[in-house]
Amino acid sequence: MSRQDVVRHAEAYPFDLPEGSYLFGAVPGHRTDLEDRVPVLALGSNAAPSQLARKFPRLDAPIPVARAVLQDHAVVYSAHFSKYGSLPASLTRLEGALAYVFVTWLTPTQLLRMHETEGVGDRYDYRETELPITVEEVGALPRVGVYLGRAGPLQVAGRPVRIAEVPTIRCPLPALTQPAALRLAHRRLASHLPFEEFITRLAGDEIYRREMSARLRELDTAPA
Repeated sequence: MSRQDVVRHAEAYPFDLPEGSYLFGAVPGHRTDLEDRVPVLALGSNAAPSQLARKFPRLDAPIPVARAVLQDHAVVYSAHFSKYGSLPASLTRLEGALAYVFVTWLTPTQLLRMHETEGVGDRYDYRETELPITVEEVGALPRVGVYLGRAGPLQVAGRPVRIAEVPTIRCPLPALTQPAALRLAHRRLASHLPFEEFITRLAGDEIYRREMSARLRELDTAPA
């Protein structure tokens, strides 16, 4: 990809989030039984058809993706950079907030593949836990899988920063779009570099990306 394409891709996170529930990888009219599948919370791009296509170029079965409402939590930026230069999603508890998220129903094989793409043991830990979540056409779930970021949330003046692209109500946290969050990180971490060069280096150089992620975790920025 060209430098401009790398930047556009990084800024597009969480990509083409759907408006409602859908079945990824199935012909129209196909229905999938949820039995023997694991419900996994999709906070950011894992609900997007384009991201699922990148992560699952070969499917053992279609993936149901269901709209859900998560209570008393907000979807915020994790304080680390993804391998394509974006600031990915994490979760923070916030009493009274309602976040409109998704749940993917994965086969055991798909779950292992998702662990690989999420960097379990490096960037995230995976837990199956009780959360106050209600899934469309299913109802409340007793347990749901969730990827918990090891880096903690990106913070501005001591407060986690909400991902503006994820619909949320009753949430007083500051919110930024992905392009705005990336430009904030660039100003604080590498203002001596052109923005496009900063993003390109994040996407192409793992050592640099880890260095910038470590600095981001230690950075509690002041409002711009």
